[in-house]
Amino acid sequence: MPEEKKVIPYKVQKGNRPKIEEVIDYCLDGDLQTAALDFAAYMRKSKMPFGACTSSSTRGRSANYKGERICSIFVYAEDDWKYVGQHNPGDAQYWIVTPELIHINKYDKVAINEGLQNILWDNINYCTHYRGNGIGCSPNKRCAGGRDLTILGKEFNGIRWCGSHSSIKNPDEAAIKAIKRLLELEQQARDENIENK
Repeated sequence: MPEEKKVIPYKVQKGNRPKIEEVIDYCLDGDLQTAALDFAAYMRKSKMPFGACTSSSTRGRSANYKGERICSIFVYAEDDWKYVGQHNPGDAQYWIVTPELIHINKYDKVAINEGLQNILWDNINYCTHYRGNGIGCSPNKRCAGGRDLTILGKEFNGIRWCGSHSSIKNPDEAAIKAIKRLLELEQQARDENIENK
């Protein structure tokens, strides 16, 4: 019988600032753990390592490239949602990859030609107050209702203002391959952007 995982208390994580690999090892089991650890290793090898936890999220880590966030990862164990409040419990364990594709318009045709659009289109982050329903942040904020955004040629309404436009929960092998390719394209676009300055 596998060892039961327990939630790492917020104060312990904030004080110790464990590496994302430690959080993955602690929170996830089996295939989820293997996939998340492999993704973290890929990010490190590709010069996009995940940093220490921030004060805003003990379960989340961000990776930067050329001084800007390129990807975030969030890892949750059973009952974690009680501590973070913003995620629905649904699964006992899960991890989320959130690519930050700020230069996506520079490689949109390549991404579409390679069939990468669905990984983003199928995982849109809508504002919790889009169409007047939702929980979470305040409905009185200026951003409530989200924004309209075209992503790889398709228009979406009500996308949240904060963070990335897409988050992929428990990505399978095909999704991870697509995420890696999008991150490679984003790296190339950022490299070209710096060379042109």
